[in-house]
Amino acid sequence: MVTKIEKVPSWLESETEGNLGTLWQVVKSYQSNRRQGTVGVKTRSLVKATGKKPYKQKKTGNARHGSTSSNIYVGGGVSHGPQARSYREGIPDRMARKALGIALAKRVASGNVYTGNIDVPSGKTKDAVKLVGGAIERVGKTIVVLQDPSVETLRAFRNIRGVVMLRPEQVTALDVMETRNMITTEGALKVIENRLNKMKSKKQEGAQ
Repeated sequence: MVTKIEKVPSWLESETEGNLGTLWQVVKSYQSNRRQGTVGVKTRSLVKATGKKPYKQKKTGNARHGSTSSNIYVGGGVSHGPQARSYREGIPDRMARKALGIALAKRVASGNVYTGNIDVPSGKTKDAVKLVGGAIERVGKTIVVLQDPSVETLRAFRNIRGVVMLRPEQVTALDVMETRNMITTEGALKVIENRLNKMKSKKQEGAQ
């Protein structure tokens, strides 16, 4: 069975009063990175073509042309066409870890984080539901963070509606904020703690 974490752990206490602006900025960046960029066309400068004139300048009876990449040629560039746009935003590692700590502290304080030994050797979904008890609700999404899950445990959880399986190295602030509950093992929680402590140690080294 899993139990609710009633108190914010000591390694998360400093994040309870964290800057919510940092959390908002990181979550917004993660959401932007999910967006698919727009399609674009090639201008004449982007078309791969030879720089040689298609024919000589004079005495042909044709109009003068300097390149086959012109927009009036088939296969040439497009004039005033749509340009590709990417919505991706860079997220500094330190800011991402800071936002993860703030989000996790908020979730623990609200009573939505559960921990325990999660192993379903039978591989049956009903056993997985029985193991986590009321930690999985019918409304909202639940993330289950496991460090080295067995094949049977993965098979047991993957058919539960609204459950997302993640490794502790993959968890982001967006994952924590857009889910209703979080279920994790002690080992996975320790990995997340090490990620946050790594940020703190680098910050202390920079201050010296």
